[in-house]
Amino acid sequence: MDFKDYNNVFTYSFGKIYCYNNYVVSHLHTDVVVNNEIATSILRDLKEFYGKDKIVFISNREFGHGVDPKVYKLVNPKMIVGIAIIGTSKEQKMQAASEQSLYNGSFGYFNNVASAIEWASSFAPENTDSISS
Repeated sequence: MDFKDYNNVFTYSFGKIYCYNNYVVSHLHTDVVVNNEIATSILRDLKEFYGKDKIVFISNREFGHGVDPKVYKLVNPKMIVGIAIIGTSKEQKMQAASEQSLYNGSFGYFNNVASAIEWASSFAPENTDSISS
């Protein structure tokens, strides 16, 4: 995906998070495992950027990164109202299915970023008041 028209980008040693009005797209390096330290850093930055606005987190795993299931305990479902996992392999789909039970909000698995964005836009309101372009 060619990321454009985003409101902000957070650049980390492990990848980037692209921020849009009502969703974010993570683009992490291959073989990164999102642990508590990484998740805390991302979630802190998102809270600072979005404030009380509700967003959907789109986890782009097309290039293969994992998630420690413990990080779901850090997610505030009042802010992150949905999680979309993007993957193309059977293993990624099975991993997403196991993660779904760890999260209380809306959860979806998609084969591409465009489908995940369409899903995110279908139920997350546009956050235009508190985000500056």
